[in-house]
Amino acid sequence: MRATSTPMRKGIPPPPRPAAGFTLLEILVALAVLGLLMAGLVQGLRTGVAAWNNQTRVLAARGDVDATDRTIRTLIARMNPGGASGRPPILRATARSLTFTTTMPDAADALPSRVADVTLIVDDAHQLALLWAPHVRSLVTAAATATPPPTPEKVVLLRDVDRLEFAYWQDAQQGWQSEWRGVSLPKLIRVRILLPPALGRVIPDIVVSPMRNRWQL
Repeated sequence: MRATSTPMRKGIPPPPRPAAGFTLLEILVALAVLGLLMAGLVQGLRTGVAAWNNQTRVLAARGDVDATDRTIRTLIARMNPGGASGRPPILRATARSLTFTTTMPDAADALPSRVADVTLIVDDAHQLALLWAPHVRSLVTAAATATPPPTPEKVVLLRDVDRLEFAYWQDAQQGWQSEWRGVSLPKLIRVRILLPPALGRVIPDIVVSPMRNRWQL
């Protein structure tokens, strides 16, 4: 008896095999790997944001330090050396504060007079502050007219300052002194701004030669 066979239809592909799905274990592994990748991305993003914020703070602080450096240098370089009518300069120079008469920067053109009495100190809030008031040229005239001394204005130059250290130089024999009691200005004044150790930053010393002759005014 001849075996019968089903003739193949030409042009008709065989039915596709059913696609094999993922097992539960494979899905769990894929989810775990995806979770690790997402955690790494989030941590990297946080690290990048923190680094950016830190750099921004450092740049801002550096800008404040540069502006403070320029301000202090300008004020001390324009320090009034006295000499008018034989009067000594107005100078109270200690290890922690400095008071003197100077000419304010060009930005103070709007003031009636740019000659001012200024004091550099660190206040109780650990701020490097500039206290300034218009210079009273004649204390006798002020007393005769019963004019009260002007109230100093306060300008914060730098925040988070531990302390200030001033030193004064006249010659190599005496070296740097923590106080100045001379009748004329010292040749050099050093300003050291110390920040809290936790900040991990050091500000270079500011060394300035004040005016020693009135013709420089």
